[in-house]
Amino acid sequence: MAGYKNNAQDNQKFSESQRLAQNQIAAADFVKLKYPDEKFVSDISQLKNLSKYTKGLVIPKGVKAAESRMPNSAEQRRTLRKELRQASILAELGNSVYLIPEHGAYKETFKDAVVNGVLYEFREIKGNARTLEWEFGYAKEKKGSDTNIFISIESDISKDEARRRIGMVLKRHPEYTGKIIVSFENGSKIYFWDTGDFR
Repeated sequence: MAGYKNNAQDNQKFSESQRLAQNQIAAADFVKLKYPDEKFVSDISQLKNLSKYTKGLVIPKGVKAAESRMPNSAEQRRTLRKELRQASILAELGNSVYLIPEHGAYKETFKDAVVNGVLYEFREIKGNARTLEWEFGYAKEKKGSDTNIFISIESDISKDEARRRIGMVLKRHPEYTGKIIVSFENGSKIYFWDTGDFR
């Protein structure tokens, strides 16, 4: 029986490492195709031009950031630090995350990250459920109706209330599609939903 248990654990570890490898390949292939001229770093020390705004920033394991995303102001530093924290939640679950350039082709709306080869917009919610509802709707309106969204909830909004508020937005906008990842309690609880789950 003990041998069976060890084999099951070994198989689980193998499948997790296999999934991580697939996620890394999907993300790397996407950024090579979409951002061929961009340099992505996994450590701040890899930067050619360190500044007072990059000092002390740490890129979490499993995350890479576009060199062009490195901050040139205190506001950009706050934004990048927040997105690195959000990216670390996803990376700790075995996802491959690239924080991508904040520019794209003409009239193209940029997103925040590539997660396992798929574009995502990041949102952090520190307010109440109305704030969540507004931020989710605003992200879809500004970034595109098919935008995939990762929401990190840093307040006491419950899972049921989060689902209800997202569902309210989707009911008003049947054209909205895409994947939704919702994190609670700094990633200790995380849910993967699809807009189709609400309809």
